Amino acid sequence: MKKPSVWDYIFLTRPILLIPVWAFFLLGNYWAGEKNFQLNKIFYLGLTAYTFLLIVLYVLNQIADKDSDKINQKHLLIAEGYVTVKQAYLVVIISLITASGLSIFLPVLIIVFMGISFIFGILYSFAPFKLKAVPFADFLINGIGYGFLNFALGWLTSKPFSNETIVHSLPYVFAVSAIFVNTTILDIEGDRKCNYITTGILLGVKNTALLALLLIICSIISALYNLDYICLIPAVVSLPLFFLAALKGETKYIQLSIRVGGPLLILITGIIFPYFLLLSFIIFIFLRIYYRKKFGISYPGLR
Repeated sequence: MKKPSVWDYIFLTRPILLIPVWAFFLLGNYWAGEKNFQLNKIFYLGLTAYTFLLIVLYVLNQIADKDSDKINQKHLLIAEGYVTVKQAYLVVIISLITASGLSIFLPVLIIVFMGISFIFGILYSFAPFKLKAVPFADFLINGIGYGFLNFALGWLTSKPFSNETIVHSLPYVFAVSAIFVNTTILDIEGDRKCNYITTGILLGVKNTALLALLLIICSIISALYNLDYICLIPAVVSLPLFFLAALKGETKYIQLSIRVGGPLLILITGIIFPYFLLLSFIIFIFLRIYYRKKFGISYPGLR
C-alpha cells in the first residue's frame, strides 16, 4: 500500500463536515450576542479545541463504519484503503492531545458541553450502543449534537447558558434532524447488508421521507417564532424538495432535499461572517480538486 500523502491525512478529517459545525458555532455566538459579535479569545480557543475533538470522532466513525462505507460507495479514505486503521489512529491520538491541551484554557461549562458532544459521538458510532443503527436515535443524536450542542458551545463563548439557548437552537435541531432522516433512506442498501436497523429501514422510504417533511416544517415554525431568518430561508427553500421526496419517494428528490438547504445556510452564515465564507469556499475548491484526482468524481456537489 502506498504511503498516504499530506492531503490524504487532511481530507481524512472530513472538512466538509466541519463546515456546518463551524456555522452552528458561529450562529450560537451570533444569537447569544444579540447580533453583536463576541469573537474573543475564548471563542477562538473553543472553536479550535472543538474542531480537533470532532476530528477525533470523525476519524473514529470512519474506522467503525469502514465496511458499510465501502458498500455505500462513500469514497472515504479508510474504507477505500488509502489510509490504514493504524494510521488513522495516529491522527486520532494527535487530535485528542491537541484538543485536550487547548481545553485547559476554557471555562468549565464549555469543557462539559464538549465532553457531552464527544460522548454523543462515541454512542453514535461504537458498540454496544451504536446509535447510528438504532431507529429514531440515529437522527435525534445528530439533531441534538449538531443543532443544539454545537450552537450552545458558540453561545457559551458570549453568554451564559439559559432556556433561551435551547429555544434559539430548536430551528437548527429540527433542520439537521430532517436532513439526516433522509440520508438514512440513501443508505438503506448498505445499512441492511451490515444488519443495521436505521430509521430508513424501519419506516421505509415513504414514511421516512414523510417524517423528514414534518421535521423541516417544525424547523420553519420554530424559526418564525425566534424570528431567525438565517435558518428560516434555507428551510423554506428546501420545503418543496422535502414535499416532493415524501410524495414521490424518488432518489433525486431525496438527494436534493438534503443538499440544498445546508449550502444555503452556509452561504447566509458566510454573509454575516465573511472569513467563514472564504474558508468554506477554499475547502470546497480543494475538495473538488482532491476527489476529482483521487476518485474521478465531482464532490461535493448536488448530484
